[in-house]
Amino acid sequence: MIKGKVKKLSTQKQIDLVRDKLLDLMESIQDDVEVPNFIYSAIYTVTELTYDTAPNPNQAQLLMMNSIMAHLEHREDIDKDPYVTKLQKKRGKNAK
Repeated sequence: MIKGKVKKLSTQKQIDLVRDKLLDLMESIQDDVEVPNFIYSAIYTVTELTYDTAPNPNQAQLLMMNSIMAHLEHREDIDKDPYVTKLQKKRGKNAK
């Protein structure tokens, strides 16, 4: 059987896939891990991965800052409630 070339997902689809998998993981362990601990460990792990895979520390820091800026620039209803994110809307504002 000859395998055809696999088409790579677009950047946005890759980002969506990772986000969805993280949310699935969070839901699957929510009885064992409190949300603040999940967030801390996820950020810590992503920070380690960023610094371990970036060409240099400056590039790692830039990548992390760019992701924070992208989040701040793309929040919904920024004028109505600056603390409501797309994720909160997707899951319901009061969902935990």
